[in-house]
Amino acid sequence: MNFTSKKLLKNLVYILAITPRQTSSLSNTMNKAPHKISIRSAGFQHVNGIYQQKPPTLIPAGFDRTCRAMNWNTEQMWTQLSDQSRPWYEAENESYVYWNRGDGKWWIDGPSGAGIFIVKNDGWFPPKSGWIALDSDYEPLPEVTPISMESSSES
Repeated sequence: MNFTSKKLLKNLVYILAITPRQTSSLSNTMNKAPHKISIRSAGFQHVNGIYQQKPPTLIPAGFDRTCRAMNWNTEQMWTQLSDQSRPWYEAENESYVYWNRGDGKWWIDGPSGAGIFIVKNDGWFPPKSGWIALDSDYEPLPEVTPISMESSSES
């Protein structure tokens, strides 16, 4: 076995050894948060709607668009800004909500990936209120409501 094969085998053994624990931890974290959230009453209409929970290892399409436009490495930037623990949420139009560990804020971003609203909060899911518009044209402020697991299974 050559050096590269040994290194690959060693990495594979490492991945297999840690994956069950990480998967369990990720699953427990995602179960703490609502599976869906509703955003309504926002002046920036594109962010109003129902959002589905997404795993923190998946990168939002709008986030990728912004990174590409800025010539940033998408994966590196997502790893830097996402804590890889909290789930994020995505609407059908690709607007998304995520927690940014760099500034300790939840962000509501439009479909383009541009930031629309922020709130300083380190909770496991987006708060209902306290949001700040990044531009006065985006007002009024959104109302964010968790949708319980029971009601999400009925819809």
